[in-house]
Amino acid sequence: MIKNLMLHFKEAMTTTYHPNDSTFDWFQTELGQTFGIQKTSLADKERELLSVLFQPVETLNQDSLTLIQRKWIDYLYSENNDGQSPLPAEHSTVRFYYFYLKQIMDDKQSFEEAIRGIIHSDLIIWLDFSHGIIIEDKPTTTSEVESFKALSASLTTDFYIESTFYIGQIQKNDADLNRKFSLEHSCFQAMDRSANQEKALNFYEALPLLIIKAPSSFKKDILSNHLVETLEDRETLHTIETFLQSNLNASSTAKRLFIHRNSLHYRLERLLEKTGVDIRTFSNATFMFLAIMLVRHEN
Repeated sequence: MIKNLMLHFKEAMTTTYHPNDSTFDWFQTELGQTFGIQKTSLADKERELLSVLFQPVETLNQDSLTLIQRKWIDYLYSENNDGQSPLPAEHSTVRFYYFYLKQIMDDKQSFEEAIRGIIHSDLIIWLDFSHGIIIEDKPTTTSEVESFKALSASLTTDFYIESTFYIGQIQKNDADLNRKFSLEHSCFQAMDRSANQEKALNFYEALPLLIIKAPSSFKKDILSNHLVETLEDRETLHTIETFLQSNLNASSTAKRLFIHRNSLHYRLERLLEKTGVDIRTFSNATFMFLAIMLVRHEN
């Protein structure tokens, strides 16, 4: 259905949701995907039909947002912002979480309390009645995937609401942050949530699915600046590649690098702290292999 609509409306339609853009009529599919069509391109009968087939989405009521939430919305979605991140300069990293609910959540307070029980963040921004972002301004290296899976199961059991959570990369708080957010958010929006067995995925686990669903999005720019800078360090890159070539075997890697196992452990821990990627797990190692290929190809 979405593909057919895009063929019909062409450039007048977008699947990238801008919560403060009132020039579009916004709708949401039963899978939680949001799309918009320019109001000037919609006839009244078309708008009525779309409202029957899909859930209409209202643009954000700015009065319901706190000052810091408004700053983040302007920074992430407005083209007229000053390019300055709302985070203080001493905060070097940030992580974005994305949630999609197939049904409208009436008890938002309980939902937000559950979120705060998993990650320490008061920055929960609803982009519509069933879709939003969470901003963690002091991200830990762990991404709490299992906790979000448990929350998703709890929402289904207690509220009869199906949900999907996507956990972004550890991003660098620099001048490029809003662009990195936009790329990451667009990629998660492109994924078909009906095809995902897992109800919570981090970016590293989701990347293979993304390549299948939206191969045109698989570009170097989608990677966090922290990760790209890490892969440009020759010693770190050599360590990573040797570890992958050794089939994730620490003893074999240490021998090939002529270092002690403890030294290898220190390097891998340092990689985890900086990027959030633990290449000692299969899914993260697969992601790192693809990331290295991507960086090399575009360089």
